Order: sequence, then structure tokens, then C-alpha cells
Amino acid sequence: MASISEPVTFREFCPLYYLLNAIPTKIQRGFRSILVYLTALDANGDYIAVGSSIGMLYLYCRHLNQMKKYNFEGKTESITVVKLLSCFDDLVAAGTASGRVAVFQLVSSLPGRNKQLRRFDVTGVHKTSITALAWSPNGMKLFSGDDKGKIVYSSLDLDQGICNSHLVLEEPSSIVQLDYSQKVLLVSTLQRSLLFYTEEKAVKQIGSQPRKSTGKFGACFIPGLCKQSDLTLYAARPGLRLWKADVHGTVQATFILKDVFAGGVTPFELYPRLEPSDGGSCSSPEKHLGLVSCFFREGWVLSWNEYSIYLLDTVNQATVAGLEGLGDIVSVSCTENEIFFLKGDRNIIRISSRPEGLASIEGGTKSTCQSSLESTPCSEFPGESPQSLNTDLLSMTSSALGSSVDQLSTGSPDQESNPSAEVNGIIQEDSGPEAFSVLEVPESASDPVDEENSTGKKIYQCEHTQDMGLLNGVLNLPFQPGEDGGGDDIVSGPEEEPGAVDGVHAQVCLRKQEVNTVELSDPRSTFSEAPLLDSLTVPSSLSWPPGAEQWLPGLGVYEVSTEEASPEPDILAHVDVPSHPSSNPWHVVTNNDTDHKEMPASECDIGNVEGQVTPLVSALVASTHEHWLDKSFQDQAVTSSDEEDIYAHGLPSSSSETSVADLGAGRSLQDLSQPGTDDTTLLKTDQFAESWMGYSGPGYGILSLAVSEKFIWCLDYKGGLFCSALPGAGLRWQRFEDAVQQVAVSPSGALLWKIEQKSNRAFACGKVTIKGKRHWYEALPQAVFVALSDDTAWIIRTNGDLYLQTGLSVDRPCARAVRVDCPYPLSQITARNNVVWALTEQRALLYREGVSSFCPEGEQWKCDIVSERQTLEPVCITLGDQHTLWALDIHGKLWFRTGVIPKKPQGDDDHWWQVSITDYVVFDQCSLFQTIMHATHSVASAAQAPVEKVADKLRMAFWSQQLQCQPSLLGVNNSGVWISSGKNEFHVAKGSLIGTYWNNVVPRGTASATKWAFVLASPAPTQDGSSLWLCQSSKDLCSISAQSVQCRPSTVQLPPDAEMRTYAACQDALWALDNLGQVFIRTLSKSCPTGMHWTKLDLTQLGTVRLTSLACGNQHIWACDSKGGVYFRVGTQPLNPSLMLPAWIMIEPPVQPAGVTLVSVHSSPNDQMLWALDSRWNVHVRTGITEEMPVGTDWEHVPGLQACQLALSTRTVWARCPNGDLARRYGITDKNPAGDYWKKIPGSVSCFTVTSSDELWAVGSPGYLLQRLTKTFSHSHSTQKNSQAVTSHPEDLEDEWEVI
Repeated sequence: MASISEPVTFREFCPLYYLLNAIPTKIQRGFRSILVYLTALDANGDYIAVGSSIGMLYLYCRHLNQMKKYNFEGKTESITVVKLLSCFDDLVAAGTASGRVAVFQLVSSLPGRNKQLRRFDVTGVHKTSITALAWSPNGMKLFSGDDKGKIVYSSLDLDQGICNSHLVLEEPSSIVQLDYSQKVLLVSTLQRSLLFYTEEKAVKQIGSQPRKSTGKFGACFIPGLCKQSDLTLYAARPGLRLWKADVHGTVQATFILKDVFAGGVTPFELYPRLEPSDGGSCSSPEKHLGLVSCFFREGWVLSWNEYSIYLLDTVNQATVAGLEGLGDIVSVSCTENEIFFLKGDRNIIRISSRPEGLASIEGGTKSTCQSSLESTPCSEFPGESPQSLNTDLLSMTSSALGSSVDQLSTGSPDQESNPSAEVNGIIQEDSGPEAFSVLEVPESASDPVDEENSTGKKIYQCEHTQDMGLLNGVLNLPFQPGEDGGGDDIVSGPEEEPGAVDGVHAQVCLRKQEVNTVELSDPRSTFSEAPLLDSLTVPSSLSWPPGAEQWLPGLGVYEVSTEEASPEPDILAHVDVPSHPSSNPWHVVTNNDTDHKEMPASECDIGNVEGQVTPLVSALVASTHEHWLDKSFQDQAVTSSDEEDIYAHGLPSSSSETSVADLGAGRSLQDLSQPGTDDTTLLKTDQFAESWMGYSGPGYGILSLAVSEKFIWCLDYKGGLFCSALPGAGLRWQRFEDAVQQVAVSPSGALLWKIEQKSNRAFACGKVTIKGKRHWYEALPQAVFVALSDDTAWIIRTNGDLYLQTGLSVDRPCARAVRVDCPYPLSQITARNNVVWALTEQRALLYREGVSSFCPEGEQWKCDIVSERQTLEPVCITLGDQHTLWALDIHGKLWFRTGVIPKKPQGDDDHWWQVSITDYVVFDQCSLFQTIMHATHSVASAAQAPVEKVADKLRMAFWSQQLQCQPSLLGVNNSGVWISSGKNEFHVAKGSLIGTYWNNVVPRGTASATKWAFVLASPAPTQDGSSLWLCQSSKDLCSISAQSVQCRPSTVQLPPDAEMRTYAACQDALWALDNLGQVFIRTLSKSCPTGMHWTKLDLTQLGTVRLTSLACGNQHIWACDSKGGVYFRVGTQPLNPSLMLPAWIMIEPPVQPAGVTLVSVHSSPNDQMLWALDSRWNVHVRTGITEEMPVGTDWEHVPGLQACQLALSTRTVWARCPNGDLARRYGITDKNPAGDYWKKIPGSVSCFTVTSSDELWAVGSPGYLLQRLTKTFSHSHSTQKNSQAVTSHPEDLEDEWEVI
């Protein structure tokens, strides 16, 4: 690097929203919600690696703008340190609080590089928290240090896939920092710094003077190409001293920095934040150096500890900049010209000499040199490319800029104004093929600049012309227009309607002191649907004149949602501007290679791309056509989609500051059947199944929710109607309308109706646009509820009559209404694809027969017998995609039916399938949800509902009008199932959902009123399948095949005078335990599947021990006694072949508090799992069970719920809670026998069992025998039009995580 010091400023250009929003704030583990803290950080030019408190490693690829997740199997424990390495293969190592170290060999798309994600574990050496990691440059050696002073050397052979580790050094105090170069390991501990020569295994202390005080003082090698003997290093010392030493530990120079620090440290300029900064709240007792790293220029050293970060210049004996008094710095990492640090629980800050995305200019280079970005694929339109912009498109000359400064500046004398004005860009609907305009945004409420600053603002509008002179010749844009380019420049005054120009509107706000972000915002697409320009070439050389600095010194980035924007198929771009233009020439290149199917890459993080395009030329966009949007779903092979894993991209928040990664660039909503490309080793395809993401609503509660293909509409209690594009992650709400009582939208989104408050008139929206004026046509007076299909409207009137309007379209949003007879007064109706269902005021369901495109009104109403039989009491109903019908009932349960088509509107099922939502959507009995429900009956009942503040507002808004207002809290479209609990929150399930139905089974020859007491499943002795053992009391037993339940059960004679306490069974034996503790065994065989006779087992070996619980595996038997002792036995038969009595082996029970003992044991049919329950209903698992060690090694408590019965299949565990609820344990593997979390399933039973293939059988509360049937609902996407979406098979959901 050059030693000539060119002045350079380090600052934070923009918060890393794209990174933080891609990491969830909390996750759901069973019934527990766990906060996610960020605990470790490392960065290089390619990746940012972040460790978390839940044992998940988040790896952000800076080229592809993608977040990947890697987890440690087994117990979740905090990651304490991460270390990246870019060599031939990209590697990342992570260490945890318990001493585990894992190395991930990442996948690369480059030829000859690694194509399969691989993981290596360093286990068994470290026993305590890892504090430091260091790589050798070739990635073949990894050194790890822990807080007990142990240093472990791991040699990696990536070709062979082998990792060997052994202890190389042990120091008496915690390791602080490690660095490796030229076969020398530099070690810093709390007490000293030393050199370890790895070949000679020799140790040399640095300096002869011992430290006066212990502390976290680090050391690092000075980078450079040299042989081992020429290595030099920096080592921090107490008292603001820094040593420079050679490879033999001899100190060459001591930098005493007290005087340097006495003059104060210039703080790094941080980006202004909305939340109050807590900086300076913690005062360090005295200044100290800490860990050290060489940075940016020769002789520059970055040093940090918990309280401060300092950038020192040892050549000039000066401090460059720093941050002091923080007290919560967790981790610091630096690249060539960037410093990343993790502060507190979740704040990652990037400090650099230039915005992200700009090519690096070396420290000593003159500012005049032109540096150009490498071409990076930014995004593309599938389909044809109507035009491209020339590469030399933009060139600004000093005179041009000079002449425009007066027009652009706001006339504000305030040179210190804060760059935080809101700047937004909107793309007008129907943008013509070549339309371009530059607009100004009005002063926003959040702008701290004085009111007078906005007085001189002008609005410029220009239509694109073939050679457009913009802003009096300031900017020359040679477009290559299509057929209708041409026309003159138009400069219109601010009073003109912004919608006057059909084109792309970029709103630019330039002040003397600031140029803010330009953001083209489309509320519907937010990058989840709208593709970017195909073949858009942005200039590769764009230079600022020297005179520009006076009005462009500090450029901030501020992301704000627009108040109104167009929902037409638009293009979304996100443009940020760098600061200090005169010293940092900057250029932008966008890829025009249409073959690239990756989303934003490298320095083009769409959304937080700093320095993408000049503020004046913010909207380099072409028109979009409908079919491009249609194709975008199929054409964009997004490498990592939302659905691939439950840590969906971004936070499920409704903040208006949705940032980049949310907008994740064209993320098609892929179906789960397409797993991600390289995460498949760690993530399974069903991972998104049955997972609900939560969002908060935009206003006061949620009265009504409506979803179309691309938008979600939300109506609050005050009558405010809000709209947002369907989220990649965050929602961007826009206030759409006021005084609305009900809203309806057609599935495609082309039709939108509202019912107005007070007047009860229904209006249809002329053209559903979010930008500009909306035209509402009165459709029908005295309306109370509207449902829209894509071409019809069904309206319930205030007098209870039903009306229909047909032949509707975008151009004809309403028509003449025809009355349709209905036998009952209706409260709700839903219509889609020529299927119509209605809900009566008495909560009965009707469907309309004979509806078709030729006869849209249908022939007659039919009562739904299925709902009557299941005594379903729906609150709201809706028709979804995949020919489904959905209902939410008064108990807050969600149900669906399948096969609902015009020829068979009642559907294929003879029952409703219930979906489990209890873990996510809580319908509190005293909540507003109840308030709304009561209010649907009458105004009077609403007045007696629980009085809360919002309930008061709710009554003020609606119930004063003496009308029945229907909540519609359910919406289903191809992006997911949306549900609201009526509070100000709603949830979406984007993955497949499993419907459950408990079928009442009456075995042949038994009375339907038979009350069963017990059911047990075991592998059948005859063939594949299962046997069921049933009893009505302790004195009877019968057997039946689970495959042919309609057959007559076989009665099994019990031993005389025995009252059985419990049974256990395997394929070749049935074991019974009576109340006296005696054990009887019945041998089963193919020829006699229920056995011939009972044999009493000789228990003399156990002495006075009385057994209370039995469990049969395949060949192993487990038992538990009345005092909580556990016993193990090999062999299921009374005698083994050698006629020796198999011995019982006593197993030490888990360590428990006094008075708590095990009461039952439960084994899996394949002998691989053993679980147990204690007297306080706590759950325990036996770990370490292998074929060599069938008794296992240890017990582990399994948190999450209390259970009074367990049932094990070959691969998972099911539990019955004391209240009868059922739950399943997820995430059980050989390496993680305890699994990860519980999740409840619908149903309440008194006794249950599971077959080896996870089919559940149970005894319901009145004593009925129940069989659990399941049906999977999965969403359709254009990628798999022909696949059967609703399948009937039991679920297989392993290793699953959820986002809340």
C-alpha cells in the first residue's frame, strides 16, 4: 500500500437493514418463544458470517445477496466465535459456548470448486467456551482456543473429507486472540503473548517484561510477503502501549500512546438513527487497547475491546478515529477497507471509507483515478429487451452541474442539515415504453430540516425524448427509443397533477447539504413479484466535478414507504448515493447478460446498494408488460427462496422501513417440493410445513382481511383500509381509504369493492391503483356484505336479501344487480371459480348448486350436511386456491375441505379437516375477537362485551350505526393461508398444512356405544402392518388388525384372577403387567397372531422390587419399578434358546429432586429410543443408545411440556398432556435423540398409541375408538401446475423450525 497519506474519512453510510432483517428476532421451539441474540461476527469481501444464541450460523453472501443458515445438530448453544476463510474453497469455522467447533466447506458455483456443502466437527477436545479461531491461509489448518487456555490444532483434508484434531498447547489463562502465519502461531492470553512454532513445537514469549495487569490484550502479525524469519507483529500492552516485535519475540519498538489519546479521539460518524442512541452511557474506567488487527494502510492498527474501538496510525503516532464509552461491543471484524462490529444483542454496524458496493480505492491512490465496478448481475426481466441504455449514458460536466446548482438547491443557508428527508419514487401506472420523469417529493413530517428549507423547491417533469435535455441541459441521456420516442421537454409547475405524465416517476430531493436516496417503490411487488429491467446497462464511468462537493458532501440513505403508489406491474429499484463524491469517483455497472438467473449480486445489494446511480438519473427504467410478470414466476430460478426454510427472508414485521433483503429481488414463491440447492444436507423439504409467520397490523386492530394474488388488504376498527404488496418479509402498508365498513377483493385482484360506513352503500373501484385518484362507482345501496369472484359480485343487503352482479371485469367493475332467492338470512358469502358458499345468521353453511359460467346465479341452495354432522359453528368462511373451502369457527379452530368444484360444490370430503394453529394464533376468550363475534348477533350484545380501550373505539366506529358487521378474518391465496385473531396481528402459513380428522371406528360385532378404555399398537406378527390391542376394563382384552378394522376382533383370554395394569407388545410377544407386579408373556406367531397361552415370568432376580411399567422394543424389554428404578432385559420370550433365564440389568435413573421418581418407560419398536416420564409429568430421554451400547449412556430432561403418556414410533415421539392434548416431538435424529421442540396437533383423547409408521389410534373422551386421518394441503405455484396439491398421506416433518 502507498505510504503517502491521502486524507480519508471512515464513517457509517447506511444501517445494514438487509442483513439484520434476514435474521429472525425470535424463533418458536415447541411452545416456547426464544429470542435470537447475535453473538459473533466475521466478514470478508465475499461473506458476512453472524453467530447467534440459538446455535444457528447465518452466512450472508455479499455477491448473491443471499442469506444461508447452518446449524449445529443437537442441543442449541450460543456460537461464541466465527472465522471465515477465502482460499480455493470458502470455509467458515464456528465455535460454541460448550467447546464444539464446526467447519463448513461452502458450495461454490465456480468450475472445479466444492459442489456439496460439507461439515467437519472438532469435538471432545475443548470442554469450555471457544474464545478464538485462526486459519492457515490454505485452509488446511485450524487453530482454536478456549477460555481455559487450551489450544487445539485441527488438520483438514478436504479431498478426503477428514478432520483430525489434537491439543497442541495449554496455557494457564483464557485465550484472547490467535493469528497464524508461516508455520508460527501467535497466541495472546489474559497473561501474556507468545509465539508457538508449529514445526518445532517450541514456545517463545514476546518481550521479556511481564504484563503489569491481566486483560484482553491481543496480538497480530503484520501482513506482507516475506519468509518466516522476517515476520513482524503488533502486540497490545496495558497502559495504552503497543509493541512491534519480530518472529523471535524481540521487541523492536514500543509505541506509547497516552499523549496521543490525551488529545481526544475523533469519533467515527455513525448514521443517525430514529431510536435514541445509548452511546456513551457506559463509561470505561480507563482507556485501554484490546485485540488488534492491521487495517487499510501500512502502519495502521485497529484495536478494540468491550468499551471502545480505536484506529491508530503508528507511522504518524496519531489516532485516526474511534468510538468510546460503548460497553457492549461483542465482536469486531475488518476487511480491506471496512470495519464491521456487533454491538449489543442485534446491532451490526459497518464503518468504511466508501459506501457498500463501490470498488475499493487503495489508501494512497489519488482521487482523480477512475475505478470501475466489476460487472455484476443485478436483476433481469424475463422476456424481450425493448431498449438498453448506452454505457456512456451519463456524463456530468462541471459547467452543467454548476449551472444547475441554483435550481436544485433549496435555498437553505443551513450547511449542517441532517440527511433524513423522506424521498420516494413511484412508478406510474401504464408506463409507456419510453417515459421518464424526475419529480420532487414534498417535505415530509419526519424531516428535521426547518420549514423554510422547502420554500425554493421546484418540480420538474420531463417526458422522455430521443435526446432528452433534462434540467436545462444538466444531464444528457441518449436513450435508444422504440417506435414512439419523441416529443419535447416539458417542465411543469408544482401545481400540475403528478399523474399527468405517464411514466416512471423518480422523486429527487436535493439540498445544498444533502442528496437523499431515491427509491422506486411498488407497494405490490416489493421485489417479491416485480422483476427488474432486462438488459439495463448503467454507465460504467460517472465522474463528479470538483465543484460538486459543495452541495453533495453528505449523502444519506433513508428508506421510507410511500404514501401512495401504483400497483400496476412495475419495476422496483433502490438507489443510494455515496458521500464525498469529489474524493471518491464512483461508477455503476448493471449486468445485461440475460442468461443470469441469479438475483442481485456482489456490490449490487438491491435496496442497500450504496452508490448505484446518480440522484438525477434515478429512474433508469423501461416499461413493463403483463406477460413479463407472468413469466417472472417461472423464469427466475431464485437460489434461495423464502419457503426453503423457516427462517424466512427478513423479519415478519410490518415496519414501513422494509429494506433490501426483504425485497429479496424477484423471489418467486416456490413450492416446498423444490428444496434449496445446497442447503439440502441440513434442511429438509417439509421444513416450512405447518409454520406460521406473524405480522402486526397497520391500524387499530383487524376487522377484515382480504388477499388477492399480489396484495393484502386490511380493514381496522376505525374504518381505515390499508394495502400492502404480499411480503417477501416485511409488509409496506399504505393507507388506501377511510370510513370503510367492509372490503372485498377478487382472487386475481382486478375487482375491489368497499361498503361505506354510515351510508351502507357498496362501491366498486374503477381501476385498482394505489397512485393517483381512485374512481369509486356506486354499485348498490343498503349493502352489508360483499363477496367477489373474478367476474361476479354477491351482495347481502341490510334487509337480508341476496343480490348478484355478473359479467364484471376491470373495465366493468359493477353492473345491474339481480335478486337471488335464499331460504335463510345470510351473514356471509364467498364465491370463487363458479363455486358459492354462504353462512347463515344461525351459523349453518349452505352451498349453491348449478353455478356455471353460463348460469352464474346457480339453481338452488343446499344445506351442508357435513358441517351439521360435525356441529361446526363457523365465524367466517372463504374459498381458497386448489379447490378448497376454509372456515374459522367460534372456538378459533381452522378447518378446510377439498375438491370443491362447480360440479360438486360440497367437495370430496365427508368431513372437515382441522389445521393446528393453537401454537401461533391465540384466540383469547375475552379478546376483541369475541367482541366482534358477539357483535355479529346484535348491537346490544356488543355493548356487554369486555370493555377495553380498543373495544370502545370499535363500538364508536361501528356499533353506533345499528348494523351487523361481519368480520372476515381469513384469506387464502396461492401465497399462503392468512388468518387474523381480530387483534392487531395476523399470521400466514406459506408452506403445506396438515389437516387432521379423528375417524370414529366401530369394530365389527361390537356395539357402537362400546366404551373402550385402552388401545395399544404393535407390529403385526403375520405381515407388514400393525395389530391393535383393545380393552374395556382391566379384565378383558381383544386384538384386531389395524389394516382391517371392520373385521371382528379376536378375544384374548386373560390369566385367571389377574387384573391387568398395563400391556406392552412387540412382533413376537405380548407382555402384561398386573396390579400385583406379576409379568405374563404371550408368544405370538404368524400361525397364531394372538398367541396360545400365557407364561408367568420368573422375577425372583428382582427380589422385593414391584414393577409398575413395561416397554417392549424389538428384542429389548425395559421396565420401571415403584421406586423409580429402571431395568433392562434382552429377549422378548420367557426363556432364551439356551434355557438360561435372561438377567435384568439395573440402569441408574436420572438424578431427580427428592420425592420425584420415574413412573413409566416407553421404547420405540426398533430398540433405538427410550423415553420416560416422572411423577411430576416431566419427560426424559435416554441418550447414547447404539447397537453396541443398547442401554445408552445418560439421561436428559426434555423441556417444553408435561406429559402423562408417551407413544413412540420408529422415528419420533408423541405425547399426551394431562388435559388430553396431543403433541409431537420434532427434530429427533441419531445425533440429537432429544429432538428440538414439541408441536401440538388437533385432538383431545384419554388414551392413545402410535404404530411404527406414525399412524395414531386413540380412545376419545366418551370411550370411542378413533383413528387419525390426515390430508396435506399444499399451495399451487406456476412451477408445478399439474401436480396434485392435496395429497392424503401422513406427514413427515423432521428437523423443523418456525418463525414467529
